[in-house]
Amino acid sequence: MKKRIAFIAALAVAFAMTLGACTGTPEDSEAPAETGTAAETGTAAETEVAEELSSYDQLMKLLENPESALALSGLQPKSYESRGDIPKGLPVAPKDVKDLKVAWAASQLGSTFFEGLRDSAQAEAKKLGMNEIILQSADLSLDTQNEQIDNFVTMGIDALILNAVDLHAQAQKIKEVTDKGIPVLVTGPTAARPEYQMVTAIISGSNESGFQSGQYTAGKLHKKGEVQKVGFVIAKLEDADSNSRPCGWIAGYLSKAAEMDGNPYESKYDAILESFNIWSEFKDKRKYDISEKGLNLAWIGVGEGLDVAKGQAATADQLTGNPDTNIIVAEMGSMSYGVIQECKQQGKTPGTDIYVATCADGAREELDYIRRGELMVTATNIPFMPATTMVDIIYDLFVGGREGAPADANTPEKASVYYSDLPATSFTPTFAITAENVDKYYPTAPESQVESTFATYDPWTPLSISGYNEFHKND
Repeated sequence: MKKRIAFIAALAVAFAMTLGACTGTPEDSEAPAETGTAAETGTAAETEVAEELSSYDQLMKLLENPESALALSGLQPKSYESRGDIPKGLPVAPKDVKDLKVAWAASQLGSTFFEGLRDSAQAEAKKLGMNEIILQSADLSLDTQNEQIDNFVTMGIDALILNAVDLHAQAQKIKEVTDKGIPVLVTGPTAARPEYQMVTAIISGSNESGFQSGQYTAGKLHKKGEVQKVGFVIAKLEDADSNSRPCGWIAGYLSKAAEMDGNPYESKYDAILESFNIWSEFKDKRKYDISEKGLNLAWIGVGEGLDVAKGQAATADQLTGNPDTNIIVAEMGSMSYGVIQECKQQGKTPGTDIYVATCADGAREELDYIRRGELMVTATNIPFMPATTMVDIIYDLFVGGREGAPADANTPEKASVYYSDLPATSFTPTFAITAENVDKYYPTAPESQVESTFATYDPWTPLSISGYNEFHKND
């Protein structure tokens, strides 16, 4: 019943927000709490509706309102409706590669990840014979980024790559650009909505990367009848990635543990929905004991940042107060380095006395920790994949003939048709990196090359909606 109550509460929040938007009622920071309280006494009709919906349908309902689905970023539906009739600045007139003028509106450049986005895009452009991409950083200022976009348009750019500061707030700005015949490709932490006038948003699936990490952790540590005491280290309490990655980890762990116990979930979606409700309550109360399933969620450390120092600070007091913690799950690889340092400082040997897992990145340093046995697992969030893919798509649209382009997009004419019907959000492939496969993914490029800083990856092109629907028809 707890699962259905939480779901009804989330739907009530979504309804209240929608009603407020329609009536022009100002948002009230206390409204979600009040709505949630009312929803817990939900009507019999509401309860009946929730009971009739499958776990998959309940999750899809939650995704209709990003505010209620904070911990589900990257969760994908089984199929999409066509977006072929959404204006996207396509088709474009073919151009010589040397005449192409492409701009990159960066949200920030303050980390290895964002620098990797920039550098790999420039490297791919150079490889394809394009001019250097014009780049400006907004330093996380929405107003600055919108001004930069306006300046790019005035400069006569042919295509825009947008690492959005606030995608939903910039939907109108994207429309203004595409209405001028300039296609826009997006990356960033936020999933797009189908009506947005962009080619696609290419991002990593945060919930899925956590799921992969959790599955591997359970496969290594779960034993029927034993309970793992788990702590989490995250960057921010109200950030989509910071919620989705640990929530996905719980789902992956419970899914694999149930399978190992001989009592598997009917579907992956059952595990994800259960974990969504567990995480929602755990985040509020900071404790959630599910010992019957092998986990005792004991604490959350919030770093208010993603670097090593933030990871260590978020671990210190919590681990001191919970010295019997078995597993620490770090949201990002950069935070896990600080977690490992703090474990050692408190006299614990990572990989022996305590286990550290992380939900995303796949940077070289993480892989070094895995090789040393101090980090159990990480999952990929490789900046090169969205960056190079966006440059490749622009090349296909204007020039064509790229080696590795889909057969349905190997000329500009075909590319305009193929890329005009991509999902609003295309999620990059996700996989876990562990002691068993770390050598396969360890970067071998010289230190001077962009690719040396993250795990190796295979080139990838997002599926069109028809291709996606065909691939997932038996899900």
